Amino acid sequence: MTARSLVRRIVRPNLRFALHLQWKQLRETGLVHWARWNAVLADAWTRDRINRSAYTVLSESEVRSERRSETVFVFGSGYSLNELSAAAWDHFAAHDTLGFNAFYHERWLPVRFHLLRGGIYGELRWREFADEVAAAIRSNPLYDRTIFVMQDEYFAQFTNQMVGYRLLPAHARVFRYRTARADGPPTRTLREGLRHTTGTLADAVNFAYALGWRHIVLVGVDLYDSRYFYLKPEETLGFDPDSGRLVAAERNYWRGQRYDEPHATAGRGVVDLMAEWRETLARDGVRLSVHNPRSLLARVLPVYPSSATARSGEAAAR
Repeated sequence: MTARSLVRRIVRPNLRFALHLQWKQLRETGLVHWARWNAVLADAWTRDRINRSAYTVLSESEVRSERRSETVFVFGSGYSLNELSAAAWDHFAAHDTLGFNAFYHERWLPVRFHLLRGGIYGELRWREFADEVAAAIRSNPLYDRTIFVMQDEYFAQFTNQMVGYRLLPAHARVFRYRTARADGPPTRTLREGLRHTTGTLADAVNFAYALGWRHIVLVGVDLYDSRYFYLKPEETLGFDPDSGRLVAAERNYWRGQRYDEPHATAGRGVVDLMAEWRETLARDGVRLSVHNPRSLLARVLPVYPSSATARSGEAAAR
C-alpha cells in the first residue's frame, strides 16, 4: 500500500479536501493573499454562527415536510427558459419548484426552494456581488416564501456571508447542508451531505433525491451554449476587475468559453454523471428527466413529455 492510498484510507474526504484547497491557495496565490482569504472565510464563518438565529433555520424533518408533490421541477438558468410558453409555466407551478444558482432573476412562477452555494470564487471583494444577489432576491415577490437551501461549512464563504451579514430577507427560512466531498452516487439523506461533483447541478439533484421526490425534472439546463436567460442572446457572464462585479460579456469569466460555446459544466463530465445518477435513482424508483429536448442531457435522460404542459394550458384556458 502506497503512502497516498494509506492517507486516503485514514483521513476523511472533507479533511483531505480542506488540506488540499489550503495548500493549493497558498501555492498559487502567495502567503499574503492566502492569509487575507482565510481572514474573509473566518469572518464569514464567525458572523454566520453569531447571526444565524436572525432567520428560521429548518431541520431535515422540517424541510422534508415542506414537500407538496411527487414531482419537482429543478431550474437552471439556461437561455431556453425564455422560449417556454405560459402553459408550461402554469404546469410547473402546479408542482414543487427548486431553483439553483442565478434562477432568482426569474419572473415566471413562485419558487418553493432555492439552492445557493458559491459566489465569485477567489475574489476577496465579496460585498458587491453579495449585495447584488440579495437585492435581486428581496425585490422578487416570487421569492417571498422561498426556503433557501444553503451550503454550510468553513469554505462556504458566500452563503455564510449572506446569513452572517443578514443579507437575506428578514423573514427567510433556511436549510443548511454540508458537502459530501467523496466521489460516489447521490446521498440518500440530507444528514449525509450533498455531492458537489461537476457543479451545483449535482447539489440540486442530490437535494431533490434526498428530500423524497419521485420524479425530478431538469428545466433550463441546456449545456449546449453558455447563455443565461436574464442576459441578451449574445452574452454570457464576465467579470469587471475594477468593480469586482459579474457583468455581461462575450466570453465566460471562469472558463473562457464564448456565449455560443458549450457550458463549462459539460466539459467537467456532467452528462456522464447524470447518466450514472439516473440509473442509481431508477433502482430506488425515482425518475430523472430533462425538459429541453435540445439539452445535452437529452442524450442520456428521457425528455419530459411536452404534451403534459400543453394539457395544463388547455385546462387553464377552460
